Amino acid sequence: MAKRPLALRIAGLQYRFVREMNDVHIFLNQVLPLLKDAKEDYEHSTHRKDRRYYVPAVDRVKFAKRTDQELKNIYHRFMNGSLYEAFLVMAVSRFESLIAEVLKLVFVEYPQKLGIAVHGVAPCKTVPTELLLRADSIEDALQKAIDGHLNSVMYGAPHAYLAYVGEVVGVDTTAPEFERYIEIKATRDLLVHSTGIVNLIYLAKAGSKRRGQVGDPIGVDRKYFDRALATLKRLSGIIKRDTANSFPVSRRPTPMDADAKGTRGSSPSR
Repeated sequence: MAKRPLALRIAGLQYRFVREMNDVHIFLNQVLPLLKDAKEDYEHSTHRKDRRYYVPAVDRVKFAKRTDQELKNIYHRFMNGSLYEAFLVMAVSRFESLIAEVLKLVFVEYPQKLGIAVHGVAPCKTVPTELLLRADSIEDALQKAIDGHLNSVMYGAPHAYLAYVGEVVGVDTTAPEFERYIEIKATRDLLVHSTGIVNLIYLAKAGSKRRGQVGDPIGVDRKYFDRALATLKRLSGIIKRDTANSFPVSRRPTPMDADAKGTRGSSPSR
């Protein structure tokens, strides 16, 4: 069976990403009214004693004790921030995975693009001897080299790997949504690494889009979450659009394409 054109495979990735983000939004909109009802039940409860709730533990059964008022506070905390924070972290991770998957598809189709470099991302010009010796085939060695390279790329700064996507894939990264993404990613990093409290690292990463000053809680409410989700979806659409221009469905790779250096000005479609 003939392989689907590169642009269509990337479009499929983008479609699944947008669908997943929409699923998240639908789920939250469906579940929040249920949580509100449950919270109100605890809020009006006259029960004052602790209740036991099963919690996970290693090699034993364990229960945690909470009063109904404590349960009300738990619901309040998650409904007004923690739930959005958790899903924001997941959404950013999925967007990063989308970027990595797109790059991988392009590298498999055009291995020469592994030699591209931008500030903050070094080229992948060599394959370790050990990797070659352990590989089952040249194709297997290439896949492993790509995976290792992508791992280092995605651990870099967002502005670096976005610029890299621009050069390798031909994506126009000047849209304002890319700058907003960098702040969203900085917020995600705060939630994961700094308990959501603004620090100097966040201020440096977020730049002009920063929210708050050092010591402030960063805050992820419904309005911010909705805009962040919309931004990620918009960015995925830009990637889909520009890859369709860079790798037109009407053309198949040719030997001339293999010699392309891979910048936006010399991408396979141009």
